[in-house]
Amino acid sequence: MMRGNESFCMRIDGGFYMYWEYEELFEAFNEMYQGYRAEIMRSTEALSRTLGEFETTMNLGIFEKSIVMIAYGEILLTHSEVFHKSKEYLLKELDRLDMQQLKEKLSLEQFDDVITRKTLLLEKIEQKPIAYHLDTIV
Repeated sequence: MMRGNESFCMRIDGGFYMYWEYEELFEAFNEMYQGYRAEIMRSTEALSRTLGEFETTMNLGIFEKSIVMIAYGEILLTHSEVFHKSKEYLLKELDRLDMQQLKEKLSLEQFDDVITRKTLLLEKIEQKPIAYHLDTIV
């Protein structure tokens, strides 16, 4: 059972899996990205590594996947350009999210926040310049 803003671990199939609180997962994704950036990684490499680190988390369910994808997209928006494959991946994954199923997993306030963030993300990503070579993105 989750209490307050705590997260907990559960043993499933011989491994341990973290269950996240709503804001905590956004923060963890952003902190990891910033940590990779602090290691003097390029923005695209840091974001790619961060997404890879959260692959298992995304596989836990719609709640985790939606938050990770929105956090990923919000960071993409901070880049000067968006790699075309990153944009394609983001749009495909956001389109595949079952919003009705997500609504059942979140409070009304959290669901409204996700909808607002997703809508803004979809609008803003279309305005970003597209890069076709990773080495041109800073």
